[in-house]
Amino acid sequence: MKAPTEAGNQSLIRGLKILEAYSATKQSWGIRELGRELDINAATTYRLVSTLASRGYLEQNRETQKYHLGPKVVQLAANYSTQNSLIEISLRLFAKYEKAFPYNFYLGVMHSSEVIYVAVYESRGPLKITTEPGQSVSLYSSALGKLLLANESDSFIKALLADKPIERITPLTITSEKELMRQIREIRKLGYAVNRGEVYEEIAAVATPIRGPDGTVIAGLSLSFPMHYLDTKKLDLDEIISLAQTIADEISTMNRRTVIR
Repeated sequence: MKAPTEAGNQSLIRGLKILEAYSATKQSWGIRELGRELDINAATTYRLVSTLASRGYLEQNRETQKYHLGPKVVQLAANYSTQNSLIEISLRLFAKYEKAFPYNFYLGVMHSSEVIYVAVYESRGPLKITTEPGQSVSLYSSALGKLLLANESDSFIKALLADKPIERITPLTITSEKELMRQIREIRKLGYAVNRGEVYEEIAAVATPIRGPDGTVIAGLSLSFPMHYLDTKKLDLDEIISLAQTIADEISTMNRRTVIR
């Protein structure tokens, strides 16, 4: 069965899908393989890729003939970071709390059916997961994803699950829709989310909300750390949750002052 057509300008949608096909694990594409991946015929793919390349959003490797992202994408990312005060404020506070929490800090927002990291601060601790701003993570399995989902309605979540079911990432990933909804209700009650090895088997994380001037959740903060530190009592989960809430509240307050000003 053919997938339903998205609303909007189809050429623009296809061009954006081409840019979105690039990721940390797939950094270059040939015309034919890209067309097959996106279900776009080769002639149309070539025309769209050529247009994006002429504008600097893609570049071609002359040896492989494949295309990778161009400098215009970097420029857009830099512009986004500059105009988004939330990113600058978060990075400043992540650095401030590095001694209290020498592991990883993340700022994420929900987009479509995933969480996109908009700010990342890798600290001094022995955490081996390297993540760059712009990368995405599971909406259903990550602490950030569950936190952001908890601020949506049940009907929204069920429609999302119907369109994109839960995928098992590690042996610890929760794949039951019933269990996910139970966790969502608990997150709404507690005000934070916890992930225990569901995205990376040896990594745990705590996520807390960042709120805008009107009190709505506009992003999430996540603190990530080696999961076995909980078992060995090197870290106390309640203390991490408290720290995450403190940092998120500071970010919310500072961003609110910036917006109002």
